[in-house]
Amino acid sequence: MLKTVSAIKVRQNLGLVMNEIALKSDEYIVERAGKPLVAIISIEKYLSIKNDKESFFSLYDAVQSGVSACDDALLDNDISEALVSARK
Repeated sequence: MLKTVSAIKVRQNLGLVMNEIALKSDEYIVERAGKPLVAIISIEKYLSIKNDKESFFSLYDAVQSGVSACDDALLDNDISEALVSARK
């Protein structure tokens, strides 16, 4: 469950917050002066997000290296043909 809490409440109840995150899979948005500042999530969720991000950028780099080896004129021609085909 997503919960919103002030920074002061988190400081006063850090152990409880950590238990709710670790054991109940709760997530917290911590606010300061009524504005969201940070999120506290479980380590499993954090590692999953980090892994997804690394996988995305690995794929992105692979695509970029394949595209950069391509002739710009050929690429422009392929894009133009795809647009003509899509508009039909």
